[in-house]
Amino acid sequence: MCGNFGFLGKRLLQDEADLLPARVVEIFRVMGRETETRGEQAGGGVVFARDEDRVVFVGKKVVNQKRQNLTQSLEAAFAPVRHQATLSGAKALDTAVIGVWHYRYATSSPPAVLETHWHEWMPARTAEVWRVEQGKWICDRKTVNHRITHNGDFDAWILFGDYVDNAHLGLWLERVLHTPNSTLGDSPKVAGMMDLLITQGMWNAALRLSYQLAVAESIEDAFGGKSPSKTAPNTAPSELELKEWAAIAEQVFLKHQDAILLPYANSILELSKKHLHDFEQDLSQALAQSSSISRWSATQQATFVKTAVHVFFHNNLYQATKLLMSRAKGSFGLVAASTLNQDSLVLSSWGQPISTGFNVQDNYMVYASEPAAVDAVLSHIPRSYRLDLDQKGGEIAWVGVNQITVYSMLEDRELLGAELEQRWIPLQGNPYISPPETQALDPVQRDIQEIPQVLQAIEAAWSDPESFNRQSADYFAELLIAKAKTWEQRQRATINIKLDQVVEQDSLDLLIMGVESSLWLGERFAEDLTTLFPALSVKTISANQVLRKLSYDLKGLHLGKTSIVLAISQSGQTFPTLQATHAFEQLRQQGIIGELFMMTGELCSLMGTAIAQYYYQESSFTRRIFINESGRRTAEPTTVAVAAAQATLTELLLYLAKRLRQQFPAQQGPLGMTLTAASLLTLERMKDDFLKQSVVSIIGKTASGDIRSSEHQQLIRSGQKWALHVTETPLAWGIHALYILITVGFNAALMQTIFRFLFVFAALPTPVLLLTPLFILADILIYIFGPWFWTLGLRYFQGRPLSARTGKRTLVIGDLPWVHQLLKVYVSKLFALSYGIASLEVHGANPQDHMLHQFGHRVVRGTLVFLGVPDGRRHPMQKENESAVIMTGKQASGVRNLKAGAEIIALGHNPAIADQGFQDTIILPTASTAFVATNDAAFYQQIALEKLQESRFGSFERLLASYVFFWAMAKQVASFPFLRYQHWKSQSRTRIMTTAAPVSRVTIDSR
Repeated sequence: MCGNFGFLGKRLLQDEADLLPARVVEIFRVMGRETETRGEQAGGGVVFARDEDRVVFVGKKVVNQKRQNLTQSLEAAFAPVRHQATLSGAKALDTAVIGVWHYRYATSSPPAVLETHWHEWMPARTAEVWRVEQGKWICDRKTVNHRITHNGDFDAWILFGDYVDNAHLGLWLERVLHTPNSTLGDSPKVAGMMDLLITQGMWNAALRLSYQLAVAESIEDAFGGKSPSKTAPNTAPSELELKEWAAIAEQVFLKHQDAILLPYANSILELSKKHLHDFEQDLSQALAQSSSISRWSATQQATFVKTAVHVFFHNNLYQATKLLMSRAKGSFGLVAASTLNQDSLVLSSWGQPISTGFNVQDNYMVYASEPAAVDAVLSHIPRSYRLDLDQKGGEIAWVGVNQITVYSMLEDRELLGAELEQRWIPLQGNPYISPPETQALDPVQRDIQEIPQVLQAIEAAWSDPESFNRQSADYFAELLIAKAKTWEQRQRATINIKLDQVVEQDSLDLLIMGVESSLWLGERFAEDLTTLFPALSVKTISANQVLRKLSYDLKGLHLGKTSIVLAISQSGQTFPTLQATHAFEQLRQQGIIGELFMMTGELCSLMGTAIAQYYYQESSFTRRIFINESGRRTAEPTTVAVAAAQATLTELLLYLAKRLRQQFPAQQGPLGMTLTAASLLTLERMKDDFLKQSVVSIIGKTASGDIRSSEHQQLIRSGQKWALHVTETPLAWGIHALYILITVGFNAALMQTIFRFLFVFAALPTPVLLLTPLFILADILIYIFGPWFWTLGLRYFQGRPLSARTGKRTLVIGDLPWVHQLLKVYVSKLFALSYGIASLEVHGANPQDHMLHQFGHRVVRGTLVFLGVPDGRRHPMQKENESAVIMTGKQASGVRNLKAGAEIIALGHNPAIADQGFQDTIILPTASTAFVATNDAAFYQQIALEKLQESRFGSFERLLASYVFFWAMAKQVASFPFLRYQHWKSQSRTRIMTTAAPVSRVTIDSR
């Protein structure tokens, strides 16, 4: 995870003296909101400033509190730091404004300010730095400080001809740079490497680097010949030795400096080769007089000098980054900044995304790991463009206010302007670019309410023959038609030679991959596809498992030259799915697999780029991308994205069936297909009823506005009632605290006060000696057991079961695997930030299979069971499934103590389930279109039809209803006074999974 983002622009008159002008702070907030989806455990920001005549950094890092917003927290902490720096004499740069930010999700080390980005290894120091200006050498005393932000993994670096892992590299850097460092993560080592590699204009740094590149023979040379450790001696060149060598080099350089520089040179790189050679000769002779250098061989001395001279003139921030990346192992979304380069940044993308965006009219550029952050800033501004760096081959960009130089690591060259021009993505009027997501106080509620609108947009797109989805579906269908023709030929050949069955193929017809929600949706789609086409060989597998097999067991994937791969990822950049997409695209180009398709939330994505889909307006469409029309969504409990993906896969399923039935109109369908054209029309009617009736009733909205829906209102009421189970503990505690406050504060214990009042009111003598101890005891019992008494009272007045256990409730969701898996994650995320006193433990299982075995022994008084019941009115098989779920519910209800057991809500379609004795029943409005079988062929057709109805629509309705129910429940819990939290996110905020999980990209790249 983690995310970089930042701003580099021309300073304007209205910016005044602010280190970070108000307009840039607003851009930070916009980009920060988008980048939070990559994790918001911690974050840091840094800006360039001027302290007298030197450039310095002003920065701040924070670890976000569990229920706080990182964007708000960071700016609240950073603004006073900038203000204090201004009071202390720091001033804004004259020409540019540069802001660098990073949001972190901890991977290599726990969240801590020390481990949070930005990172530096060596603190700011003063050094003499040579530069060239208007044909003259100038030596300034400058503040030297380099800082980086990094998204990815820095695993190792090639040193002395072999990879050195980052742990040993850190120990080595401590000795070479003579700077201890106590960080644990990998990214600080990147900062240390930048301190080592940036040497332009600095003899001390150039000679230090040259020694390690040209003289030292092993990492042990810096540890007295011993293995790297904290206790080993430091035998790297000492600071005193380096200072001595630098003094010698400086003297020789002063003699040659005018001759070295070409006439009218404007850069330190414009040098005379002849005079440079003479300088190297004289420098070699002078350094050979040093006692420490004289012991080296002639070859070592010559290489040492040649290397030192080269890095002195060349190794600026850009060249140092190129050297770092050329030897690195890992994945990098890297941003490097230096006080020696006050008007530019260097961005690196290799295995991690970096997008740049340029606002031409206002002279600024932004960059981000999350492309949506760039779009959110620039999409409404004319003449704005985005350029995504190539993370597969690796690219390094040197960026300024309105210029960019891109170096391709794969091709080892800088790209031409014409090559970059083809990749610029215009953000205005571009059909490939979706508008940014609008902000909402409750993103989950907004997403749920937009489901009818999104599903209608999906249906409209699939009705348009020119839409992107239809183009991709046509291509997909063409491939299946070719498979069907081959299948029929084999069928006929089998009949002719009187064999019982077709010889099985070794390779899969279709491989579907994804992670978490995408994978579960893919599994459901695969089962339904084989229900339609029994002869089709389809397999679904986690993208992480795909990466493993691509690395070590490619044959285990059973892919052939006609195999199709479908990758599913809502964001289009989920790490394992994206990396596998890159790998499969290479296999496709090599002819090892047939074709590669993908499905994402929007057309413009990194996965699309991976399959060579370009996004400038004139670019052609690859016909290999399906879009589910949901766009970008920031809420972690995902609703509309899942609904859109399910609906898109349903459209694809129906379209493929219609196309193949049209191509093969015979009764015996292609690839074993048994559904007739009439059955497909029945499925179409089911889909129309689902969209026009079921979805609208469940969500309580049409695509154009609100409606009154009794089903929606019942879902809300039932969800809010279950919320009372969760909030009863803090409410009882609150009542008890108020009781103690009143009775103790006013010295009026309840039972004793009532006792005195009654006897005074009745004018009776008070039997103090006999009765007072009893009332004192009663008051003591109230103080001890008061919360339980108040709990019973609350349950009575709220109409809830009295005998349930007190404390944290357990929720068990019972439904089909794809539904309960999605809901378990959804509800868990809704309660991710809830307080322990008002929280929920969430489980899920299949009530038609193993739910009783997993949870029957764990049912206690007050266990919450949410059962999804299929509609058993259509077919005996579905009736059996319905009965199995009801039986599971009854068996759970039968586990009782003190005459109390689980509280069960049954959610289904058949009104008859309301008579099964569950505590609550929610009936969904599903039309029952009975299908009567007249012969064996029709019987099997009916089975397939009912399977598809339940899978594509019936279970989908229950999923949507559950979204509304549990949102209402969580919303009420999250609104409880003093225990409020944001139910639409978690502490870490990991909406976009972009870090190796668990397979590293290095594993793939090394193969």
